[in-house]
Amino acid sequence: MYRICFPLFGRMLLTGVTGPTEMWQAAEKLVRSQRAAIAPIEIATVSDAVAPVEAVGGLRLMADRDYQDPQVCDLIVLAPIWGNPRYTVRQHEALRQWLVSQHQRGAKIIATGTSVCFLAEQGMLNGLDATTHWYYFDHFRRFYPQVNLNTHQFITYADGLYCAGSINALSDLVLYLIRERYGDAISRVVEQHFSHEINRTFDKPFFTKGGHEHHDEEIVAAQEWAMQHWRETFTQKGWSEAAGLSERTFGRRFKQVTGLTPLLWLRQIRLDKARELLRATNLPVGEIAESVGFHDTSYFSRLFDQFAGMSPLKYRVMVRDKLFSAQISDQ
Repeated sequence: MYRICFPLFGRMLLTGVTGPTEMWQAAEKLVRSQRAAIAPIEIATVSDAVAPVEAVGGLRLMADRDYQDPQVCDLIVLAPIWGNPRYTVRQHEALRQWLVSQHQRGAKIIATGTSVCFLAEQGMLNGLDATTHWYYFDHFRRFYPQVNLNTHQFITYADGLYCAGSINALSDLVLYLIRERYGDAISRVVEQHFSHEINRTFDKPFFTKGGHEHHDEEIVAAQEWAMQHWRETFTQKGWSEAAGLSERTFGRRFKQVTGLTPLLWLRQIRLDKARELLRATNLPVGEIAESVGFHDTSYFSRLFDQFAGMSPLKYRVMVRDKLFSAQISDQ
């Protein structure tokens, strides 16, 4: 049995529970229909007491367990917090202590948006890379200076702790975990039915220190350098010099371990950032292009069309339509 637990608390956004639950249950039904030999999942809600918990909007969910339940969760998913997260975090000391205990006993934890503060408040992220919702970056730095806040990534992973900056990022992460557990065929079906994404490019949607799927340490360091400077304009020669390698050696080794040339890999990183900005902001396409390192909007639009299968504006309309439909169905 693989146990996925959702803590319930006041001022939580239910989309952080309902969306992942539906995706996992769909994957589970698909795999059972194929009679695959894989341990079943159990999805449970947890709170201070086995009682209804009122979320944002007045909707209520019933907790299945309380924090005294001795069972260990394999994965815990914290929904986003509405409003000032520190007020909510301070009101739920029992939840914070339960998270520490579960993590010490082997549970992995996903914190979405400003619910990352539950982990930061307990010191669980000290010295680790983490992210949160973009509007809370400055406050997060002030309140939790011992956390390495990564403002360039929408998802991070370190020491069994995932941080997803938004509901969209949580969907990406859940889809990745579904693919890891059930395989590509199941994940593709789930993606088609639930995901706002199209033409997924990266196998691992999150940033983890030294966690690239190869073992060339100098190229890993070069990738991490690029992830910190992707907004800037630099050449492959400058990049190779930052990596301490000749341009020829750098290009050969980079392609050998990633399957892509350095500049193509960087281009895909920038296009993926642009895709998130199209989903999450109302910035004009030209400003988005500039912010991700493309100074020619027409060139950016052509590349994005090749990358996503449609223009930036059509992609934004499609995503907003899907997200609006999903929000209506949740109400």
